[in-house]
Amino acid sequence: MGGMFFPFISTGAINSLLFGIYGNHLRQLRKVCHSDYQREQLEYKNMFWAGSVAGFVQSFIACPMELIKVRFQTHCYYNDYLYGQRRTLFGTVKRILKNDGISGLYRGLLPMMCRDVLPYGIYMLAYRQSVDYLDNTEFVRRRRNHPDGSNVSLLVTTMAGAWAGVISWVCVIPFDVVKTLMQADENHKFRGIIHCVQVNYRAYGWRSIFRGSWMLVARAIPFNAATFLGYEYALECCHQYDTYV
Repeated sequence: MGGMFFPFISTGAINSLLFGIYGNHLRQLRKVCHSDYQREQLEYKNMFWAGSVAGFVQSFIACPMELIKVRFQTHCYYNDYLYGQRRTLFGTVKRILKNDGISGLYRGLLPMMCRDVLPYGIYMLAYRQSVDYLDNTEFVRRRRNHPDGSNVSLLVTTMAGAWAGVISWVCVIPFDVVKTLMQADENHKFRGIIHCVQVNYRAYGWRSIFRGSWMLVARAIPFNAATFLGYEYALECCHQYDTYV
């Protein structure tokens, strides 16, 4: 369970940053359109680019956080259980800065950007397209007209968020594995992405860069469903506040 507190407090901040940048950039892209028709025609494209820009920006914030989490969790295991030595979160950060300087916090940034930039565009696009598809199904249309049909929006958001998470993660599992291997490599055994892949391929075969795939996909379903439920709830609260004001 070591290292749970830090990702617990950092995940919310990263998601807030991600969706905040996404929403602001999407609004800017919509303003460029000269008519409602043009905005409607470019909506999916704008969502993809807004998601990609958000993924690019947040990777610079998330990379140090994920590196600290990986190092802390790794050394919690080796130090606590194997050597009986406990390393604190502050001690982990101090050790990284002492050995590698500020640049050490950005080890694994390139594979992380490969994991986050375009895939976050796919993530946002897949969610919106899934919502639009489900909204046009006969089941959802009938439930919306039902007196108890308020829960159908919850169902649509949950299913679309889960599907978007699965689609985006399936595309990036190798990059996430390489990113984690490079960030856990405190002794700098890997010189870069290609070298990391080559070393693991020679030692364990091509399956080495897909290790933990089923766990990542399984985690993506509830995590991303909850993420979009929170996102839609926040949007609804903001809309109600603007209406009230």
